[in-house]
Amino acid sequence: MLKGIVLKIPSDGSVVESVQIFVEKVGITSGVSEEDATGLSIAVMEVVKNAMEHGNGGDPKKAVTIYIDAFPGRLQFLIDDCGTWQPDADLGHEPGEGEALISSRGRGVLIARNLARWLDYGLNPEGKTRATLIWPLS
Repeated sequence: MLKGIVLKIPSDGSVVESVQIFVEKVGITSGVSEEDATGLSIAVMEVVKNAMEHGNGGDPKKAVTIYIDAFPGRLQFLIDDCGTWQPDADLGHEPGEGEALISSRGRGVLIARNLARWLDYGLNPEGKTRATLIWPLS
């Protein structure tokens, strides 16, 4: 069982694809089906991209840290950035409906929540944004 993987990446979009492939491999190694591993990697990457953009302001000098642990029955991803934004508490993070969905913000959170079984935002012990994403294992 995988334990204690830590990835620290710059807020640079050029690393997203490599991290997405790594997350898929972690999922498959942990028992996630290949079809579900794609959904897992998309969910994690939506959260990572939000951390890069909103938490770190796109500054490549600011890192996004991804902590990965496998527990009985689930994978856990803790995704920390350098900001203090909390989309669940901030106005405007909820996407609209119909045509408003296309033009409004908050789609990354919506996509990740629809793919993952559980996604929550809060602050880590240092007071920075932490997303917790849980993916069940069969």
